[in-house]
Amino acid sequence: MKSKQMKEPAGMTSGKEKYRQILGILKPFCRKDISKAISQVAIAFVSIIGLVIINYFLYDLSPWLTLGITPLITAFLCRSFVIVHDCGHQSLFQSRKVNSVIGNLFGIFSAIPYHMWQFIHDSHHANVGNLDKRDLNPDLWTMTVKEYNEAGVIKKAVYRHIRSRASRLIFAPIILPVLFRLPNPKQNRQAMISVLGYDIFYLVALYFLMQIMSPVKLLVIYGLPLYLFWVVASYVLYAQHQFEDTYWEKQENWTYEEATLNGATYLTSPRWFAWMTGNVGYHNIHHLIAAIPNYNLAKAQEAINGVLQFKPISIFSIYGLLDYKLWDEEKKKLVPFPIKRGR
Repeated sequence: MKSKQMKEPAGMTSGKEKYRQILGILKPFCRKDISKAISQVAIAFVSIIGLVIINYFLYDLSPWLTLGITPLITAFLCRSFVIVHDCGHQSLFQSRKVNSVIGNLFGIFSAIPYHMWQFIHDSHHANVGNLDKRDLNPDLWTMTVKEYNEAGVIKKAVYRHIRSRASRLIFAPIILPVLFRLPNPKQNRQAMISVLGYDIFYLVALYFLMQIMSPVKLLVIYGLPLYLFWVVASYVLYAQHQFEDTYWEKQENWTYEEATLNGATYLTSPRWFAWMTGNVGYHNIHHLIAAIPNYNLAKAQEAINGVLQFKPISIFSIYGLLDYKLWDEEKKKLVPFPIKRGR
């Protein structure tokens, strides 16, 4: 599956000059619309609380009735993560304090500590596509062909499992929320305090919730939508940088400008999915300038179409992208695992 992201028109400059030109085009889209921000926050908050309450009472009539509400809760949990994401980039509200308060509030819904997310996501943006700084980039573990061929049996088996479809679609949505419950000494103090604060809140909340409902009821009315949110997140986040012609370079050849211009996907999707995920498909635009609010990403894409042509990849093609496992440094491509041939 060819998925080359960017083609340069004739005469187009390269590197830092090209990047500066793109920033000049995109900067106007960084303007915040506070009315849209307040609307997104209010609708997501009221919808999640209201739908969970409805689910609570529907469960008493029949647990099967909750299945009609579950997809709606999942959709608004996705919206809550969009808010956390934009607050982390200071692109939703003008005030850093307001972004922090709103980001923490909605981080509780999606089980993602706001300041921990902010730390690891900023690290991702700063080091994307750098082979020598993969330890600082929390994207999916990616080995080179050479590293894989030289790895031991156990390491190969672990890597194959992590890069498998089952891991991405079944295990990752369970493991990732657990990892977000663990303070990481490699992160800053604010991130670790954020994790501990969330964990204490969840313990207290669970104690009181268990006084009014059974664990099974809680899992059905909120645990299932939360799991489905993580399935969507795991699936879509995978596709943002894992495509055949993505960008990886060692430190001596790596540049931030080339990484942002060539290392992120432009995903197309139905309008309902774009709304649910806050236009996450325009990840190419997001990496070019992260300060653009989610509601301006589509317009920003239109603005640069005459300067850079990004080849779109359908959201329905993500399953096929899961075939790409290793970075081939010679071909400059992400490739499948080597095929074992019989004698």
